[in-house]
Amino acid sequence: MKKLLVLLLTVCCFTSIFATTACKSTKNGSITIAVPDGAPVLALYSLMENVNVLENYEIKYKVLSGAENIGKTLISGQADCAVMPVNVASKLYNAGNDLKLASVNVFGVLYMVGKTPLENDEQLKGKVIATIGKGATPDLSLKIVLQAEDIEWVDSDVAVQNKVALSYVADAPTAMRMLAKGDADYAILGEPVATTACNNLKAQIVMDIQQKWAEVVGENTFVQAGLVMRSNVYENTELANALLDRLSRNKDIILSRADKVKATIQKFGSSLQADFTTEMLERCNLGCASASDIRPSIEKYFNAVLAFDAQFIGGKLPDDGFYYGVN
Repeated sequence: MKKLLVLLLTVCCFTSIFATTACKSTKNGSITIAVPDGAPVLALYSLMENVNVLENYEIKYKVLSGAENIGKTLISGQADCAVMPVNVASKLYNAGNDLKLASVNVFGVLYMVGKTPLENDEQLKGKVIATIGKGATPDLSLKIVLQAEDIEWVDSDVAVQNKVALSYVADAPTAMRMLAKGDADYAILGEPVATTACNNLKAQIVMDIQQKWAEVVGENTFVQAGLVMRSNVYENTELANALLDRLSRNKDIILSRADKVKATIQKFGSSLQADFTTEMLERCNLGCASASDIRPSIEKYFNAVLAFDAQFIGGKLPDDGFYYGVN
């Protein structure tokens, strides 16, 4: 009887060891998702919240201080996926890099903030607008809107009669300081900074850039940022589809957890200090639409900027190979 008991214990021990080893061996490695700090981090909340392993791959994150190096991080192999501006993805693809746009996850976070409300766009003439980065998405989007309204602009730090003066700044805090000091009448800011500026400076949102874009270009075509995959991810369709499935639930999940967002994203390196509310998150226009499904909207966006500045998307519309799920 004792021998039988010892044998059973031995078998159980080996079974336990084997099971533990088997569990460990099912992990295929890890993938890293890069994302610029700010609203794009919010697009990954449903993953960051409680998903550590997906399809046996450990999920890691690389939160960058700005969008400038997001492309280099992806194509150098420091990341396997990235949330990036769709125009940057197009430029990288058109330059011959092997990647695919899998989804659009941010449908515009840009707002004009100021202390004086706008009754009509003509009131922008003779005003100074602080904006980030000449040729970047905030700048180009505003210019396309102004052009559609037949409003001229000029690069200037001071007001110019009958024209909009665009004053370029390095970052959102600088734009906020200009507003506070009266050096700028308005500023183009992304959420959640736009709400922070309104609260701290007794300002208000005077223009929704996404809404203006819909009026002058087309409804639901402001496709600001999306998930881009390298071949090691997009060729692994089970993993790629699992990522998209989880991200498809992101909006519902994050809106129901507004009070937990800051702590979660800071755990992975985000510097955002906003106390998120449902209203603020709604203005971030988060979602997850398959890039292949909304290709017409993406191409409408691309065609609008192509006519204005072809190099913004790499000189031409990307072909079929750019879209995950298109053969």
